[in-house]
Amino acid sequence: MSVRTTCVSDCLLCNPAAADDYFQRTLVWQDTWWRLSCVTQGPIPGFAHLEPRRHIPFITELDGPEAATLGTVLARVTRALREAADAEKVYVYVFGDHVPHLHFNLAPHRAGDGLRGGPGLLDPLSPDVDLAAHQAVTTAVRGTLNASS
Repeated sequence: MSVRTTCVSDCLLCNPAAADDYFQRTLVWQDTWWRLSCVTQGPIPGFAHLEPRRHIPFITELDGPEAATLGTVLARVTRALREAADAEKVYVYVFGDHVPHLHFNLAPHRAGDGLRGGPGLLDPLSPDVDLAAHQAVTTAVRGTLNASS
């Protein structure tokens, strides 16, 4: 089975060698659909990027074999990172503001390291939204997912 290599010429992650150089990272594993690179600088040993080999801009556009294999791959690589870094857990972050190519930031966490995790991701000055806003989103998601089952 060959990988679909549809990439975007101006996408940094579509050029893995350039991305590895830019982020100071090293390729540690890949299969037909995914690649994992560990960042070799910064405060968190084992911090890594898991990304599809073909260009998928955002998680909302995840499809095909990448969607079918994500759970297994994510469990496998985070388990390996946790063990290698002697970490308690591995945080998984998905953002897309700076590089519009789906990538999972994987951060092994040990007590006393530089990670904030959990509530630290939120601006402490952010006000709570009202219950109606939470319920509206909950109801809409339930409707969408139940309609497509």
